[in-house]
Amino acid sequence: MIDSFQPARYNQPIPHMDGRWSGSLRMGRLAACLVLLLASAVLSVPASASDLGESARQLAHKIAAATGPGAVALDLVNRSSLDEKSVREARSALEAQLRADGVRSAGPDQAMGSVQVTLSESVSRYVWIAEIQIGSDERKVVMVTAPAASSSTAMASAMPLVLRKTLLLAREQPLLDAALLETSGGPRLVVLDGARVSVLRQAGSRWEEEAALPIVHSRVFPRDLRGRLLLRRDHLFDVYLPGTFCRSSATVPLMLTCADSDAPWPLASDDSVRAAFAPARNFFTGALLPGIGKVANAPSFYSAAPFPRAGYTLWALAAVDGSVHLLDGMTDQVIRGVRWGSDLAAVRTGCGTGTQVLVSEHGEPAQDSLRAFEMPDRDPVAASAPLEFDGAVVALWAESGGNGAIAIVKRDDTGLYEAYRISIACGS
Repeated sequence: MIDSFQPARYNQPIPHMDGRWSGSLRMGRLAACLVLLLASAVLSVPASASDLGESARQLAHKIAAATGPGAVALDLVNRSSLDEKSVREARSALEAQLRADGVRSAGPDQAMGSVQVTLSESVSRYVWIAEIQIGSDERKVVMVTAPAASSSTAMASAMPLVLRKTLLLAREQPLLDAALLETSGGPRLVVLDGARVSVLRQAGSRWEEEAALPIVHSRVFPRDLRGRLLLRRDHLFDVYLPGTFCRSSATVPLMLTCADSDAPWPLASDDSVRAAFAPARNFFTGALLPGIGKVANAPSFYSAAPFPRAGYTLWALAAVDGSVHLLDGMTDQVIRGVRWGSDLAAVRTGCGTGTQVLVSEHGEPAQDSLRAFEMPDRDPVAASAPLEFDGAVVALWAESGGNGAIAIVKRDDTGLYEAYRISIACGS
């Protein structure tokens, strides 16, 4: 029997848990957080001087329009493969055009504000960003892009985000989803499989089963079963399975009521967008209820992740044909040259633009990985080193609170299913 609980806080990390953690390089300063908009695959050949000069002049025009005439403290950081000579040329062209536009470089004591310029490349384009701070005015960001030359790529060495994983549970039975929550009786781990929802209580470094709630259904589940567990505020949780919906009670003794249902599944914790799930398959049909802006039908997809923008939300969809689509409420754009896995999950952080997407990369039985991406403009940019697992990522869902994600890994060597909590930290 479960003690009385008040599910006031979702998905809080459990102190003293015997977890496994990993991370990547750390960076400081607010300006470095901008680099997660930029750090990605970089070119192996330098740009021509004319290309560098034109990009620098375009960026200078945008900076001058934002600052107005006067003196600024200019700082330029290179996060690309450009050599020192090319960087000097870019800075020289930038400063020359700024002077022509009435903006000169000065020390911090003599400047009316600061301009931080970062040079990098995205998957398919050069990306140069300037962060502008003038007095107490709101911080401004301007950017220029240019097509990247065709060449082989290598990952940038500096990645500004840290991905961490905490092992929650390992067992032989298949896992579909899991959720952490705080109750008045202590932390609980809620686990979903195709037969039941289990509620576990922490006992030292172990989890002990406290309740097992069977999932009653009349429809035959598909062989490659997927399921979604969402915590709620007026009751404990909802369960979405193909052709089946279950709702928990709000009080003890905890009960689970299930019924046949083709109700669309929420794509975000706020239920702002839902999508129809194919009851006999393992993917979303593409029907959106309500739509994303004016887009009511998308290609069939496995997973989706939102990127909040000023005035709208940009959605990334991992389609069943392996392509990645961007929906902005008006158009459906396919990202070229991106090879992502089928699992996406958006995580809200205090880093960069505030939201990153976790992407499964390989799907290899022996070793899979997750990586965090940002979406400046419409080019995805890698913002973390890969987070490796000893198995394939078979499920990835954003937590109900939106501040982390749950990854389910199937190990090929042991046959065990492992549930991990994934979190993102800014570099330090």
